[in-house]
Parts: sequence; structure tokens; C-alpha cells
Amino acid sequence: MGRVININAVRIALVLAVSVMFVFALTAHAGKVQVPEGTTVTVKFPATTKISSGKIPEGTKLLFELAEPIEIGGKIIVDKGATGTAVVTEVKKAGRGGKPGKITVEFVELNATGSFRSTDGSPIKLTGPVTDEGGKKGFFPWLFFVFLMKGGQGEIDTEQPYIATVAESIILEEQ
Repeated sequence: MGRVININAVRIALVLAVSVMFVFALTAHAGKVQVPEGTTVTVKFPATTKISSGKIPEGTKLLFELAEPIEIGGKIIVDKGATGTAVVTEVKKAGRGGKPGKITVEFVELNATGSFRSTDGSPIKLTGPVTDEGGKKGFFPWLFFVFLMKGGQGEIDTEQPYIATVAESIILEEQ
């Protein structure tokens, strides 16, 4: 049985989408712009940072930077390179018997840089986890060193970008 598409619902969705883009374009030119909840941003950790379950304790704050600028209505709202904070929320060290380690980092906030800032100086709240579980050791090591072999540590690759999401809408003003 095929799906029935409600043309009126599609038209309403398109009108709403165009209206939202129009409002963003107008507000960007008026000196204020809203960065809506759910906006995705691309971030990266400094390449010199080592984020490993074997080295970093839970609760550690980490710095990251914006890998691509945030643009709304054709205007750059937050510059590439703006810095933010992430927190290590889960750490399990690799264990004997090939048990792998695990690490989870949660993006928390981004400081707006460029010509737009929040009126009270508050950062843009973010959300989005990055998790890595280290590898298990294969069958062969288990055969001989079942109690001596450790699994791999969980490690966040700092060479690649990650996606974070704006956790709540914020209005930024042109300075």
C-alpha cells in the first residue's frame, strides 16, 4: 500500500520554512538575530589535545573551536574559530581480559565572537555527545593471555570535526 501525501500539509510546511528564512534575513539586517534551538554547528578539538579514557578523568573541561562559521540570512553571526567548552561525562578505563575503555564528551557552550553577541554576555548553550569505545582484543590474545591483555582505551579523534546542536534559542545583537 503506497503512502498518501497531503499536498496541503506540504504547502503549509513550505510556506512556514520560507517565512522563517525571511524572518531570519530581516532580523539579521535589523541588528538582532535569533540562533534557533536545534541549529547544528561544526566544531573541532585542538589537534594537540589527547582525549583518552586512560588519561582524562570524568568532569574534565575541554576547549574546542568552531570549525565553520554560523551563518543566518547570509550573514556570519559567529566567526569560525570561536571557542567553547565541552565536559567529559563518562570514563571507563580499559581493563584486563580485553575489556575496552570508553569515553564520552558532551558539548556545553560556545562563546560568540564576531560582530554579534548576546546582550547579557551569555554563551550559546550547546548539546551533543561524542563517544568512543576502545577496541576489544581478538580471540588469539585471549587464548594465551586472558588475564594479562587489556582492551584498547576509548579515544576521541581530534583530527576530525564533530556536530553539536544549539540547546536553546538565543538572540544575538550586532555590536
